[in-house]
Amino acid sequence: MDRFSKEILVDNESRLFVFTRMENMNGVKFFITSKDEKQKPISFSLSRAAENRWKLNPGSLRWLYAIESQLSDAIRDTRLN
Repeated sequence: MDRFSKEILVDNESRLFVFTRMENMNGVKFFITSKDEKQKPISFSLSRAAENRWKLNPGSLRWLYAIESQLSDAIRDTRLN
């Protein structure tokens, strides 16, 4: 299990996201924790999609879709996948 963190700009506010790589018989995914605009802890996952991109799993908070490509880029940039 590999772990890294990345600050990403969300609505003009820098937020820290902690990525944990997990692998099982269904493949590789990243479990991510952070805090929302009210400092409430949140967690969600991204799964590998086509062309080494990463997509949010269904049921993710709506505002996360606005930064999905930045989350995917953070994973690709670490070369942990």
